[in-house]
Amino acid sequence: MADKSDKNEIAEPVVVDTQAGIFPKFRQLWNGGERRNAVNLANAEKVSEAEWAALLAEFPSIVEVINQ
Repeated sequence: MADKSDKNEIAEPVVVDTQAGIFPKFRQLWNGGERRNAVNLANAEKVSEAEWAALLAEFPSIVEVINQ
């Protein structure tokens, strides 16, 4: 049986390379004013939770576009 303290441990941070993958194309679209297309790209690529966190850290207003 697992120890209850296991549930309270903090997971190791995941390193995301923001210079590879969809990030360069996302930046190009976002900075070019094509914000909806940038979000659509991220959704189409099925980015991980860690990658979404990295996108949110770099582009905080992404939430506004998603909620439109």
